[in-house]
Amino acid sequence: DHGPAWCDGVAGVALAIADSPDARQDPELSGWLAARSGELAGIDPLADDSLCHGESGLLELLGHSALPALLPGVRAAWVRRAGTLVAAADRAGPLCGTPGHVPHPGLLTGLSGIGHGLLRAGFPDRIGSALLLDPSRAP
Repeated sequence: DHGPAWCDGVAGVALAIADSPDARQDPELSGWLAARSGELAGIDPLADDSLCHGESGLLELLGHSALPALLPGVRAAWVRRAGTLVAAADRAGPLCGTPGHVPHPGLLTGLSGIGHGLLRAGFPDRIGSALLLDPSRAP
């Protein structure tokens, strides 16, 4: 069974499909993408804020510019989750994706990735994705 996070498969595979115009043309893949993204948009906040297996990685998927055409309510879910991430980081500090949430500077599970995710939440049109191969195309 695969979890909801980018590294666990579901959000990572969905992000790859969302970012591929050819994959989105396939009805089976676009249906899978819409269904999984809808499910992920409604889950409880993940255990940490990291890109790898936390909220920042999930926001990469939910904020992708291809999703609103497949899932009309996804923008509202992205706004809600991004606001929750910013508020939680302000209130309790960023939670790294390490055992015990021990802070470290790394990109995927650490503070630099969380900082990047927070910048993307605030400026999605100006900050490129760290999880896509061609971040210049990302929203």
